[in-house]
Amino acid sequence: MIATKTLFWLTDNLIFMIQRTYYFFFAALAFCSLWACQADSSADGDAEQETYSNAVLPSVEEDFEEERFKWGFIEPSGRLVIPDYYDEVRAFQEGLAVVRQKGRWGFIDQRGRMVIPIQFRGAWSFSDGLARVLTFEDKMGFINPKGEWVIPAEWEDITDFENGRARIRLKDRFGFIDKRGEIVIEPLYTKATAFTDGLASVQYSGKYGLIDTSGQFVIPAKFDRIYTPKNGLARIKSEGKFGYVDEQGNVVIPPTYVAASDFSEGLAAVVQGEAYGLINADNEWILEPTYDQLFYGGEGRWIVAKNNKFGSADKSGTIVIPLQFDEMYGFSEDLSFYYDRFENMWGILDIEGNIITPPVFPLVWPFEGKLARAVVEGGIGYINRRGKVMIPPAHLEVRPFVENRAAVQVYRR
Repeated sequence: MIATKTLFWLTDNLIFMIQRTYYFFFAALAFCSLWACQADSSADGDAEQETYSNAVLPSVEEDFEEERFKWGFIEPSGRLVIPDYYDEVRAFQEGLAVVRQKGRWGFIDQRGRMVIPIQFRGAWSFSDGLARVLTFEDKMGFINPKGEWVIPAEWEDITDFENGRARIRLKDRFGFIDKRGEIVIEPLYTKATAFTDGLASVQYSGKYGLIDTSGQFVIPAKFDRIYTPKNGLARIKSEGKFGYVDEQGNVVIPPTYVAASDFSEGLAAVVQGEAYGLINADNEWILEPTYDQLFYGGEGRWIVAKNNKFGSADKSGTIVIPLQFDEMYGFSEDLSFYYDRFENMWGILDIEGNIITPPVFPLVWPFEGKLARAVVEGGIGYINRRGKVMIPPAHLEVRPFVENRAAVQVYRR
């Protein structure tokens, strides 16, 4: 039986609903494809690591069209606690959310109070206690949670703060400023990543090395590529092959692999010849290179695939979940989703491979906390760890819960 609200939608604006249905399908399909592609990308050492602005700069104010259906926020009970006033919103971060009305952006708190008025051409979520904003003079600066300028809007290209540093670009070179807005690392580098655990990868004179937050080279610029360390080892590329160095720059695993991932849980996926395998920090095979896909699936599990069947292995290389599924997500909250191509549906399984639900969901998203988004009868709702619908479909579009709030686009006749 078609729900009453769905019937209203169809009779009120059939064409609109059809368009939204296709939008949901392809948007969600693209999301699931990203999960499926992890096995290809996780060990692809050529994937670009340089991080530029966190979002595409917004168009001029006149280019924004007012949305017919507005955005608000719900709490985990499903109750709309912040009314649908906004043309666009972003998830809460550090207690505040970025919201847009027509062509201007501001910030609200979790009670829906406007704490930083709608006034900016662009705005980004708070990070490290500061938020990056763009003025209508196309200049960027940073404000604090009170909306006070901490770093004046005088930069044309700058990223959010990570580890107390924000990357700047002057002409074609990159450097870093501190939270006082002072340049602490001169713009000398042709490429640079954000800082992670106190280190950033930079390109200097055509080669890559690692610098610390004072700008000193920890590992000299001598590699074709170098990535920030994970589990004490940094992935490098030299003469087209991948290997690893320690945090002092000493080569501990020679660059002999066609592709490689960063280390996670003390292990890394590598490609030898045309097959994926799993090595430890001593360059010993934990899983021989016999797999078509292999990527870190979170929570101490590795997703493996061969002959179009997926399963998972633990840190010892033991196959915990036999290769039997047509597709698998990574794990979150000790749960994953598996795909059945005959049913063309997804189901839930736990980290040991126990089936929690049959394949009954057309589309799913990873668990975040106790809930996951899933397509159920009537649209997109939220399910619990047992697959029970906890928040029924009630909105045109829904987003994940972050800081106890989820953004929703509300249908109103």
